[in-house]
Amino acid sequence: MEWIESCDDTAVAIVDQNGRILSHVISSQWELYAKWKGIVPALAARAHAENLPHLEGIEQLSAVAVTSGPGLAPCLDVGLQTARQICLDHRDIAFLQINHLELETPSPEFPFVVLLVSGGHCCLVLAKGLGDYELLGNTVDDSIGEAYDKVARMLNITSSGGKGVHGGKLIEDMAARGNDRAFSFTEPMKHRKLGNIDEKTKEDLCASFQRKAVDQLVTRTRRACQWSKERMRDKISTLVVCGGVASNQYLRSRLQAAADEEDVMVIFPPAKYCTDNGVMVAWAGIERYAQGMRNDPESARYQPRWPLETLQPL
Repeated sequence: MEWIESCDDTAVAIVDQNGRILSHVISSQWELYAKWKGIVPALAARAHAENLPHLEGIEQLSAVAVTSGPGLAPCLDVGLQTARQICLDHRDIAFLQINHLELETPSPEFPFVVLLVSGGHCCLVLAKGLGDYELLGNTVDDSIGEAYDKVARMLNITSSGGKGVHGGKLIEDMAARGNDRAFSFTEPMKHRKLGNIDEKTKEDLCASFQRKAVDQLVTRTRRACQWSKERMRDKISTLVVCGGVASNQYLRSRLQAAADEEDVMVIFPPAKYCTDNGVMVAWAGIERYAQGMRNDPESARYQPRWPLETLQPL
């Protein structure tokens, strides 16, 4: 069982050792963030605290896995305190702390290359074993998901249905109707004011932005696969793409084509498990529980910054 409060959503899942999903509930806070045009840590933590008490059947659990980082400290604290209390009240329930970057990575046979693309992270990782990760490259500024959201806000793109929808999805949908060669984003663009722009221009801007952004990801992912093959003496045959932005169909098609050219199998999680969810953390907990791993709930601390490469190999 697990809940995730690293940032956006509260999710609770109950999964058995065979991978059967017995229960999975997500409470989204996106409409709240849309109102404030961004995440307000205090409001996010309050929403998590309101959602978490609705838990039943705790006594039937063998373990509780909880996101302990990286993420917003107030949100991480809410989940950690709740998980800690459950395990202190029920001493026979194991307590497991999970790095949510690790949970977003489905596990084929090691070693493999991981491209993690989300609202908070954009990195390439060489996964050599459970808990054994080497960072190959990381964004030097905004994550890809954050860039998508910022473009959506700059262009004032909103959901026609009135419901909160992530900026990345809005950009993807609008880009599908645009010309991805309409804007080059070269130096002269610095001196061009967009002002009030029509719908067609927005579509072209979205398409052009998406092409340029994905170009960067594809180029660097290919380099990572090539380098890793040499480093691991051709043992690398798989690329795993995960994180919220991995649900983007344009990105998937571009990476699939690149992987085919590099003779690498690419794995994408189902789109519904790319974004925040409890199932992935629960499964990460099951893998660690099966290896005999346990954490002490009384000494547990959250880590707003928790690089994958600092985890201890199992």
